[in-house]
Amino acid sequence: MLNINIKDLLIKIARDSDLASFKKIYFLYYERLLKLACSYVKVTEVGEEIVDDVFVKIWANRAGLTEVNNLTVYLYVAVKNRAINHNLSNRITCVDIESVSFELKDANGSVEDVIITDELAKIINYTIQRLPDECKVVFKLVKEDGLKYRKVAEILNISVKTVEYHMKNALKAIATAISASPHHHKRTTKKASSN
Repeated sequence: MLNINIKDLLIKIARDSDLASFKKIYFLYYERLLKLACSYVKVTEVGEEIVDDVFVKIWANRAGLTEVNNLTVYLYVAVKNRAINHNLSNRITCVDIESVSFELKDANGSVEDVIITDELAKIINYTIQRLPDECKVVFKLVKEDGLKYRKVAEILNISVKTVEYHMKNALKAIATAISASPHHHKRTTKKASSN
């Protein structure tokens, strides 16, 4: 992870109360954790509070950080649990991931290709927004955050098979939406005529 040895940072934080190491961890994870929190609570300010609360608690209990084997899972679970608790205490039951978005880039594309790519991105994002809640969360953690299925299963407290099931459904929905789009047909016709 960006040539940063997380375990070394955790040891410095735990043993020496090293604030510089803590800041590195904070800035390394903050944006991803904020996106996760906001996917549950839907309000950026509340998401920021949740992530900050998690980091305050970690600093307060820093002596135990040497026992954390997987910091990514540890932080994601902490943020997820705090967000769920916030929702329960405020009687919010829906999960909505508005922050999921894909950028499809083609550096050598023509203007038409760029327009088609932009349209495909819109179709993909629209399809993702319409996925069932847990499916959206799984898809976000795997595709946007780049987590392995096993880590996602740990974070969400579900089986790896359930993660696979949600990913299969999400990808199938996206593929169906893309193949049904008129731009998909233009692109395949264009490729066929250029051969």
